[in-house]
Amino acid sequence: MAKIIPIAKPDTQNSQDVTKYRPISLLNIGGKILEKALINRINHHIHSTEYLKRNQYGFIPQTSTTDAIMSVKEFIQEGFSKGEITVTVSLDMEGAFNSAWWPSVLKNLQESGCPRNLYNLTKNYFSQRKATLATNINIERVVSKGCPQGSCLGPGM
Repeated sequence: MAKIIPIAKPDTQNSQDVTKYRPISLLNIGGKILEKALINRINHHIHSTEYLKRNQYGFIPQTSTTDAIMSVKEFIQEGFSKGEITVTVSLDMEGAFNSAWWPSVLKNLQESGCPRNLYNLTKNYFSQRKATLATNINIERVVSKGCPQGSCLGPGM
């Protein structure tokens, strides 16, 4: 069960527009500990099996946006030296965390050869999830996708 607290984005404190608020999810301490243990074990498995591609930079320890930019720069320079034309396409996935599809996460864990106990624990963690929006009125909903802002699992999914 997550309790969602809407926090106003900078310079939007007086706005009535819901997009001007960041929904921060608060979990109980047991949930946070479980999330931290899960993501640590999943990361260990993913990195030890080299499941991720070499050009994966996001959410990888000791990598940053700078590493990704330098890789693109080197690729462009190499093509330029060969007289090739290089075109780049960039995508910004709005709401990517909000729409993380749990069956896909589980499928990728399975395809990576994830140990059965870790896979089953993750599958169980995704089941029967609920969130309560804490404002003047409490609204409770069943959650079936996405990764809450403030979650330890967030960047790893």
